[in-house]
Order: sequence, then C-alpha cells, then structure tokens
Amino acid sequence: MQNSYSPRRMDASNLEPLPILVFSNLVMVGFLFLLSRKGLREPYLFRPWRRWLILLVTLMFCLFSFWGTDWFHYAEMYFNILYVNGFNTSLEPVYCFVATISSNYLVFRLIIWGTALFLLMLLFGHVSAPRDLLLAIFCSVWLIYFGYGRVVMAYTLMYLGGAVITKPLRGKVLLSLILGVTLILLSAFFHKSSFFGIALVFLALLPRLLNKRTLLLALMAYPFMILSVQLLLMQFMDSAFDPSDNSSYATAGQIYLSEDASDIGIAYLLLLILEFTPYYMAAWIAYKANSFRRDDAPSETPPEGEEEEEGEGTQPAVPADIRFFSRLLVYIVLVSTIFLFDLGANTLTLYIRFMMFGFLPICVILAWAWQHDFCPRMVKYTYLAGLAGTGYALLYSFYVAYLGVAE
Repeated sequence: MQNSYSPRRMDASNLEPLPILVFSNLVMVGFLFLLSRKGLREPYLFRPWRRWLILLVTLMFCLFSFWGTDWFHYAEMYFNILYVNGFNTSLEPVYCFVATISSNYLVFRLIIWGTALFLLMLLFGHVSAPRDLLLAIFCSVWLIYFGYGRVVMAYTLMYLGGAVITKPLRGKVLLSLILGVTLILLSAFFHKSSFFGIALVFLALLPRLLNKRTLLLALMAYPFMILSVQLLLMQFMDSAFDPSDNSSYATAGQIYLSEDASDIGIAYLLLLILEFTPYYMAAWIAYKANSFRRDDAPSETPPEGEEEEEGEGTQPAVPADIRFFSRLLVYIVLVSTIFLFDLGANTLTLYIRFMMFGFLPICVILAWAWQHDFCPRMVKYTYLAGLAGTGYALLYSFYVAYLGVAE
C-alpha cells in the first residue's frame, strides 16, 4: 500500500552501521561457533534443544545482519516502496509484493530470510551429508553471507532443485525431476544474477562433463574465455549506458561496472584474499571428489606400483548429489575468476557476487568430506581458512563502522 501523503524519499546515506550494531553480529557469530562445535564431532548430531537454539540465533542474525550495508539499503528501499509514489526500485517484483504485505521492515526480512532458512534446512536434510554437521559448518563460517543479501532465496531454491534431481525422492524419480527443474527455474524470480547460477546448475547436472581432459581444455581456453567476456561486457556497456534504457538490469549493470576499484586499500585487499581463498581450496577438494571412482570396492587396495591418494583409502562411493555440488563449485570458481582479470571495466563486484554462489556448495562438500575422512588435511585447512575469512570480515566491518562514527 502506498501513502501519497509522505512523498519524501528516504536516503540510506543517513543510515550507517554503528560499531555497537556490528559488534552484536560478532557476538552472535561467536556464540554460534561455540554452540555448534559439538556438531563437528561424531556422531555429528545435536540434541533437539541445541539445534533449535542454533536455528533461532541464526534467524536473529539474519534479521539483524548489520555487518554489511545491505541491511540499511533494504530498509531504504522498503520504506520508499511503501511511501514514495512512482519509486523505481531495483528489487524484484516478488520482494515489492512482500514489502506491501509486511507490517514493518523486520517482518519484511522475517518473511524473506525465514523462508530461505526453511529451504536451507530442507536442503541440508536431503543431501548425502549429516544435517547437523552441515549446520555446524554453515553457522560457524558462512552464515554472515547468508544473512547479507536477498539472493539467498535464489541460492536455496536452485540448489534444493539440483539436490532433488540428483538424489530423487524415494520411488519418485519423474516427480523429483519435475520438482527439481521447477525449483531451479523459480529461482530466476528472486534475483537478477540468478541466471548465472541457473546456467551452472544445469551444466553441473551433466555427470560426465567435468574430467581431467575437459578441465585441461578449459584452462587452455581461459585466455579466449576472458577475451569473449570482455567483448560481451563492452557490448553490454554500450547498451546499459544508453540513457533511454531504464530497465532494472541496465541500472544494476551501470552500478556494478561504474564503481571505482582504484581506491581499494590493503585492508580490503586482505579481506578479499581471506574471504575467497577457501573457495579455491574447496574447489580442489570438489574436483578430487568428482574424479573419485572407487564405486564398487570401497576397501580395494591400489594396483601394485601405484600409490594411494590421500583420502581414498577406504572411501565409499561418492553419491550423485555430492558429485553434482562438486562440479557446480568447480564451475562457479572457474567462471567467476574470469571477472578478476582486467576486462576494460571494474568487474570486481561481479567477481564477488558470482563467487558467493559457491558458499553453500562448499558447506555440502566439506560436510561430506569431513564425515568420510576424504582429503582430511585439506578439509580442515579449508574450514580454518573460512573461519579466518569470516572473523576478518566482521572485524573489518567493525573497523569501518568505527571510522564512520569517528568522522
């Protein structure tokens, strides 16, 4: 419902995260880490009260995720949608509808992130990895990215769809295929960047596409892929910066490609390194898992003269859904990294946004590998690197908030 009597537009520049608000996020993440540690040890099972408490604190973090600026930007758009006639928002129509039926901004966030958390738990309960181990890894490392942007609705829908297809409901293969494809396509309505994830999800559903030969060919073709993306970006920029094009996609493209990357400081550069190093480490584990072929003889000793690879001694067959998420993560990292190169425009924001599609597949892969002692040292190093990245991201946000107040 719009109110024609309040035409003044709300400006998010007046809303900045106070240090105490960011500190509250630090406390919540620290509490979740302590609360979920038991899930990292066998039998990877929480008592019901502990699981519900973890979920409650997780939801509270999503409702009050002050550590980034998106909480305040969404608040701006929420109020402007309701009270400014003709306000042109970059939010998808589904979120505009949610705004109109929400009694206040917190209810708006509760509907979106509460739904996303429900879908996430369906995903965690369906894949071939212990649910509580998944929850422990997710809450202690990658929760902060889940609570950041509305794109998590697209993440959970497309990944749940992929999981249902690769691990069908018992005795309902055709129904699972229809449901999975529907969920994947439905995610397109929840974020503009979902086309990226949808394309890679369908690509990852092809079981034999990723192997040593195709990976080598992809790496050899990388310069040509970079050149192709550069040409496509130049074409997009010509159309996106056309004054007559007022579409939300063009507006988003203008924002992303016009940002100045020249003022990135050492602290922020370190943040990027710490945040995304675990993605490359997990992609290596994912490739190993997808390439693992001990399907029929879990305890088979390697042929004479061959050395047994780490993590492959007594491993069971890698389930189809774990292979799917493994291929998906490799594709996400390979494609996203293209945008880290100089493409004639600032594509760092695109690199970050596309890489963020990988944190839920990482959780699934790490949980399965953790349970089965697959590449155990690399799994532990990846988890610790993720902890370091999360800790630094929160401290960096606290520092930036402190500087804002000091100024």
